[in-house]
Amino acid sequence: MRSFLKILAATTFMVIMFSGCTKDNDPQTNATIEGLWIGTYTVDGYPNLGQQYFSFIIKPDGTMINDTKAENKQHIALGTWTLTGNAFSSSFKCIYGLPVNIGITETSTATLDKAGKLTGTWSNIAPLSGGGTITLTKVPE
Repeated sequence: MRSFLKILAATTFMVIMFSGCTKDNDPQTNATIEGLWIGTYTVDGYPNLGQQYFSFIIKPDGTMINDTKAENKQHIALGTWTLTGNAFSSSFKCIYGLPVNIGITETSTATLDKAGKLTGTWSNIAPLSGGGTITLTKVPE
């Protein structure tokens, strides 16, 4: 009986030790969202504009900076972000750019795919309307 208990204790110990050493090799799970993401955005109502510059600086404290170009003018927006699983969402308010855009709040939702890209949409918050697509890739550190 003592031998059985020793074997059971040793087996239990080994199971606990090795289960704590497993590594998740899923890039989606291991990817960190924090950092600089650069890509493009489009505007649904103005397809002739094509793809425009779009970036996020995603900070670990849940805040972010959005930098875009619109009408050849830089726009800076500050906001917050969340990541639940592979679902990214953010809300940001323009603080610098064309006077007509200052104070406008926008949101974005995107999916972080296994290749490490964020692909999704952006939209203006009412009373404004409008939106489009975003595609971003993380800049390596």
